[in-house]
Amino acid sequence: MKVTVCFGRTGIVVPCKDGQLRVRDLTQQALQRYRKAQEKVRAPLVFSGISCSVWCSLHG
Repeated sequence: MKVTVCFGRTGIVVPCKDGQLRVRDLTQQALQRYRKAQEKVRAPLVFSGISCSVWCSLHG
C-alpha cells in the first residue's frame, strides 16, 4: 500500500507496506521526501508565515 501526500501542487508517494505505519511516521517520511525533492530544484522549504495546503490519498 502507498499513500500520496500533497504539499500544494507537489505530490509525494510514501510506501506504507502493510498499512501499519503510524500517521506521525508517514508525515515525517513525506516531509523528508518533499525536502529532498525541493533540494533538487533548489527551492527553499519555508513553513513560517505561509498557509500550507496538505492532503493525502490512499492507494490500495
